[in-house]
Amino acid sequence: MLQTVVKRSAARAKRPLRPTAPRIARPKVPALKRGLAVVRFLNGSLRLSAGVTEVSHSLGLTKSVAFNILKTLQEEGWVEFDIERRKYVLSPNSLSDFSNLLMRSTRSTAIHEELVNLSLKIRVPCVLSRIEPDGTFVTIDKAEEASELLVSVPIGHRFPDDAPAQMRARLAWSNIRTRREALKRWKPVKHTPTTIVDRRALEKELEATLARGYSISRAEFTPGVVSLAAPICSKAGRPLLVLQCPGVEPDISAREKDIAAELLATVRAVAAILAAP
Repeated sequence: MLQTVVKRSAARAKRPLRPTAPRIARPKVPALKRGLAVVRFLNGSLRLSAGVTEVSHSLGLTKSVAFNILKTLQEEGWVEFDIERRKYVLSPNSLSDFSNLLMRSTRSTAIHEELVNLSLKIRVPCVLSRIEPDGTFVTIDKAEEASELLVSVPIGHRFPDDAPAQMRARLAWSNIRTRREALKRWKPVKHTPTTIVDRRALEKELEATLARGYSISRAEFTPGVVSLAAPICSKAGRPLLVLQCPGVEPDISAREKDIAAELLATVRAVAAILAAP
């Protein structure tokens, strides 16, 4: 009996092994993966907004799944629903959460320290904004180390695409084609009595901005507030971020050159941090 078992075992050993199909790793929490895909889609869309059908088709989800994910994100404060356009858009709360998460990274901490040092030196707040695909500017970091806080915006605050200081910092350093296309689409809004609303005057201001190395909003967005701003560009020279220093008009105007020098030094420092491997 023992001999028979041994023979059978030997015979089985001679048989070629059947190839086994590779095991495909599946996500541990599929619902979470789909939720993150929706957030990435909204953040990467041209207008930073989308409807249920667009999300469903783009991500290969059923409409009911897409709807439930969007509603859950809305309940958690990560997206908002525009009733008139029937579109969902990332909310400032999500941008604030992302910013807090990024601040834990070494690179983001180094950038924040540069902002703090700048604010201490110039004695006014400084605001770092990210240039969005639609031309708007979203606040991703700030430093308010001044002894008297005069101007403040929350993390996640979205400036419009025509916010004078940021817009000029972006367009002055953009390539000619991008600048021309932006100026064609530009619809002047007179935020204050001093806002430039003439296209030729704006073009001259962009030339002056590039020549001096920074942009100026002379109380053109908020009455009594003057802002100096400069872009932080990629290695290829494309503006990615805008660093802005807002303050009350008499103070900023009196110390413009000194503030500008410190602003540009910080811009170079931040650009070096971003370019580091």
